[in-house]
Amino acid sequence: MEQHIPGIVLKDGLTQPVFDYKRCLFEKVYVETPVDTDGDGRLDLIAVYIRRPLETTQGMRVPAIYVANPYMLECNEDWYVPHDVDRDVSPYPQQHITESDITFDPSTVSFPQPRYPRATVGYADTAPTEEIPLDCISDWYSYFNSRGYASVFCGGLGTRGSQGFNCCGSPEETAAFKAVIDWLNGRCRAFTNLTDNIEIRADWCTGKVAMSGKSYLGTMCIAVASTGVEGLETIIPEAAISNWYDYYRCNGLNLPAIGWQGDDLDILAKYCFSRAKDPEDYASVREAYAAWLEGIAADEDRDSGNYSRWWDMRNYLKAADRFKASVFLVHGLADWNVKPTHCVNLFAAMECRGIPCKMMLHQGGHIYIHDLQGSRFNEMLHLWLDHWLYGIENGAAERIPNVLVQSNLDQDLWLASPSFPAVKGYTEPVLMPAQESGRLVDDLSATVYDRTRDNAAEWLAELVLSERHAHCLRYITAPLETDTRISGTVQVSFRAACRASTAILSAMLVELGEECRLTPEQEVVQAGGIPWGNNTPLGDWKRFRLEEKPSAFKVISRGWMNAQNRRSHYCKDTIEPGVIYDYQFSMVPMDHTVRAGRRLCLVLYGTDVEATQRPFAVTELSVEQDSVRVAVPMAPVHTLRSDKGNQ
Repeated sequence: MEQHIPGIVLKDGLTQPVFDYKRCLFEKVYVETPVDTDGDGRLDLIAVYIRRPLETTQGMRVPAIYVANPYMLECNEDWYVPHDVDRDVSPYPQQHITESDITFDPSTVSFPQPRYPRATVGYADTAPTEEIPLDCISDWYSYFNSRGYASVFCGGLGTRGSQGFNCCGSPEETAAFKAVIDWLNGRCRAFTNLTDNIEIRADWCTGKVAMSGKSYLGTMCIAVASTGVEGLETIIPEAAISNWYDYYRCNGLNLPAIGWQGDDLDILAKYCFSRAKDPEDYASVREAYAAWLEGIAADEDRDSGNYSRWWDMRNYLKAADRFKASVFLVHGLADWNVKPTHCVNLFAAMECRGIPCKMMLHQGGHIYIHDLQGSRFNEMLHLWLDHWLYGIENGAAERIPNVLVQSNLDQDLWLASPSFPAVKGYTEPVLMPAQESGRLVDDLSATVYDRTRDNAAEWLAELVLSERHAHCLRYITAPLETDTRISGTVQVSFRAACRASTAILSAMLVELGEECRLTPEQEVVQAGGIPWGNNTPLGDWKRFRLEEKPSAFKVISRGWMNAQNRRSHYCKDTIEPGVIYDYQFSMVPMDHTVRAGRRLCLVLYGTDVEATQRPFAVTELSVEQDSVRVAVPMAPVHTLRSDKGNQ
């Protein structure tokens, strides 16, 4: 008798929720990676959890949505101890570092052969296991499980139940996560446990894979795509890092996520090393892991803050030519954790290479948006994944705009454009100094900031609104005559002399004017309003909150620089006290519409208590006020062609 093989059901070019989520098979396998990070002579095995439609045990083959998630097996909360940021910035003598000194060639990556290779002793068809809760995994994947997709979750090196050491952003980490795609395509091995060498194959998978996830999870999408691995058809990075230096540093300064000062890559590695949750396992690697961490702390070089070959190794933009997978980027314009710099730079890199790429910029912070009411995110991703993983000709490329930006004036309005930024070219608005002198004294003790309590909001209000204060310089435009959209990267430049041998330079562009503004905070507007699929959990629809009381200002963007890195982010130049130098740096890319009648304000200052180190030293600068320029990618809204993309 001919065997009946179940299959997907299509309606209007979309897969339908005909597969029972609660009947899905849940498995655990151990994929063999090409690396031995813990030095035991054996290739590291990493635990992989799989949820696939039960019908795949009857001959059906399905594509997979894969999440590389170092957070998912618990984290070491008590190990998270940030570096001290209440310290002075170190001055450096003249350096002679060249670009070739800091350039890493990804084609040189290779890994040694294991001293003790494994020999397969048998085969298994399935590896069912009791389902366990996985941290930082949303119910969104159930939407696709019920439509004929498998979901694959992996914590990676150094996580509980896996071998190896976590090495954030490194070629080893990338190669390990890539191995899961190789296994799904039959190019490497997996086993049913860590010891028995019983091999298991992914015969149920078509070999077509998508990767998705937010933050570190999304970063690993980009990392694996940068290898050009066959079988990875598309990635969906949300709030993801494209260059680790840009996450932890900025122009020679230690500058991680705003509000997370003192964080660094060694702290993240410790935080995610959940092998420590298993006392017996941890005891076997404790000394080797301590040495591993010491190496990371030395290589990240917090003292100089310079870009280096080690950071270049973690810059996925340098490997953009190797991308084959299409890209669907999602990022919050209010995300000061992973800043929009990362997605904007990756979008530009993909666009100029002809890689299919879409980008959604929303008004939230460091969040997922599958539950954002009015975004149509799930509809678009359904189209996108059906096209790239099932090969369905549903017009996804044409029906989804290249760029969608949620308006900060109306959260129900999504502006569509063929590219980003929406504004081409720059305008230099006329700036009127709010002070007579260009003298700037960076003295944190002279501000309202209190190191003993968290009053950064008071510090910010004083910085922006104080009429006369030596710790900042303010330059204000006339009221704007019409609604104006700022879209892209603001550039600031000025000439200044410093009385010290180093300095922190900061700048922000601010919108002035009383208004109840949209906030990145969310509220549930329809509990249980999202039925993900067939026998799946329910999700809640959310929206962004409006301020209850008018605020006096809105920070549009910020930028920072170590004054000794005025020529490059990898080499420090000496500062001769009293000598005037040219300074120029970029702010974080942004898209923001300013109402008519509002004014723009450029603020120049030193220490940023929310972002930089907080030195005790007092640093004085003399800025030539007539040299201050801010180049803003801005244009009247009525002159821009912009479609209502999500109406």
